[in-house]
Amino acid sequence: MTISVIYNSRENETDILAETIARRCETEAIDISRRHTLPETDLLFVGMSTYKGKPDEAILDYLDQLPVNRIRNAAIFSTHIKGVDKTELAVSLLEHKGIRVFPEHYVCEQGRFFSKQPDVDDIGRLLAFTARVLDTYGDEQ
Repeated sequence: MTISVIYNSRENETDILAETIARRCETEAIDISRRHTLPETDLLFVGMSTYKGKPDEAILDYLDQLPVNRIRNAAIFSTHIKGVDKTELAVSLLEHKGIRVFPEHYVCEQGRFFSKQPDVDDIGRLLAFTARVLDTYGDEQ
């Protein structure tokens, strides 16, 4: 199974989450702001920061440009100042491309005034989420 991990992050919370998933999946985390080529992918983990009630425009633009029929499944992880899932626009873009999106999304709460780095509990929940995604889509291979 080919697994890719992409992310966009203004702060460094989302990249910490992406690196954690990438290590678990034995792949690399790709910052979408850097030049790269995304391979044909069975499972794409998509990481994003959300601001003012929606994902950052850079990740929405990236997802909008994804080619059709090169990615089968996706799972979304994000950060939000209050730990609220605000990824509906990203889900819609992926589903419009024919990509099946894992129904559960992982959301990590950001700190409000000082940067809150993901802690041990956040990473534990992220790894449990990653395991559920892999169990679901790994069985299809």
